[in-house]
Amino acid sequence: MKLQGTANQPFPASNLAPAPDFEALIEAAGDLIYTLNLEGRFTFFNQAVERVLGYPPSELLGEPFVRILTPESAQVASRHYDQGLAGKENTPFFEVEALRRDGTIVYLEVRAGSLIRDGVLVGRQGIARDINELKSLQSSVADKLQRMTLLEERTRIAMSMYTRIAALIYEDQGKGLAGDEVLREVQTTITRVTAEKHGLTAFDLKLLGMLAKGLSNEEIAREACRSPHTIKDHIKRIMLRLGAKRRAEAVACALRLGLLVFEP
Repeated sequence: MKLQGTANQPFPASNLAPAPDFEALIEAAGDLIYTLNLEGRFTFFNQAVERVLGYPPSELLGEPFVRILTPESAQVASRHYDQGLAGKENTPFFEVEALRRDGTIVYLEVRAGSLIRDGVLVGRQGIARDINELKSLQSSVADKLQRMTLLEERTRIAMSMYTRIAALIYEDQGKGLAGDEVLREVQTTITRVTAEKHGLTAFDLKLLGMLAKGLSNEEIAREACRSPHTIKDHIKRIMLRLGAKRRAEAVACALRLGLLVFEP
């Protein structure tokens, strides 16, 4: 018995799979597909342009491709376009920042090539893929790596500082400061750096200490040899710097930051 579809008996034409509908495939593609003429103007878009860029295809036909790109990306794409026409492109891939119809930016990865008809170069064609999510993921990973690097550096500095403090504390007291004095110096330095980071002066720290003791503006003014009005303004500025709405909140914030150290 002979099998259909062999060299002896080929498949009937009716049994052959239909040829692919390339036009339907292009229109159904999720990626943006385009063609450009030799002037760099769009001559074709598939329907994905409306999803990716927010433009109906008809609105961009005949427009130069640089219209939808940021200035920097327009330079990148133009350079690639010129190299492609000259047959000197190094890679078919490049990335651009495209401007959506609503003004927002979308990152596109483009794969471009020459458009040849009857052996003649008539323009360029390409596929552009929306890589916004990929860029966001890359940025998130880079940010996490940066934070981890910073944390490792801070840990290294802290460990170095603690090692130095321990060495100073256990040194022969005749050769340097006593351990308690070393610790007080370290605490003073840390407090000063933290205060400067929050825009607070040594006088501000003194005022915070008196606030923590429950002194009124008048009592603080007498202690600090300033007018009550001046003290009131200073306290308002301190509260603003610490993001506090009440005096008690300012004291609590200062304690949390290690700005207040009560002597025994």
